[in-house]
Amino acid sequence: MEVRSALLEDAPALGRVIVEAWLSAHRGQMPEEAWRKRVEEWTPEVSAEGWARLLSEMATDDQLRTVLLVAEEGPGEPVALVLGTTDESDASGATAQVIALYVLPSHQRHGAGRLLLHTVAAQLRSLGFTALRIGVLTSNLPAREFYEAMGGREVEQRTFDEEGLLLPETVYAWPDLTALLRRE
Repeated sequence: MEVRSALLEDAPALGRVIVEAWLSAHRGQMPEEAWRKRVEEWTPEVSAEGWARLLSEMATDDQLRTVLLVAEEGPGEPVALVLGTTDESDASGATAQVIALYVLPSHQRHGAGRLLLHTVAAQLRSLGFTALRIGVLTSNLPAREFYEAMGGREVEQRTFDEEGLLLPETVYAWPDLTALLRRE
């Protein structure tokens, strides 16, 4: 499995990966009406448009401290993605956050998530970040177990707004990115 920076031409694959992985991961973890609304309105094509906008912004804004990576099984076959950027809740600018880390269900438990988390941490560190945070639905036990196995420590409970529904979210942190990088 190879990891590389996402390119504009990856937008359709990113849309497919995140929609399929998100819907699979969160079914039964939120109220059914919220999940159904996502199924009906959030298509891979709609998601691809958002990824294309972000990738275009990243290409033109050299002050943007954002990393978007894909893991691919073969050339041009993204099976997972990770998006890391500035954690706006840290006024010092030293903390990054992973906004999205999704692996297609057919490729889970094969190391893609671990590889992506290590790679994004290294790249975020090279951008000057020293700490990392990730929020995950509290009901998403497989993801929580993964972050804990990767050395993340639970630091906060908050809510996440999903279509007007406040869902419980658990935040994991690595106060020192170098500790995460040593967990390879």
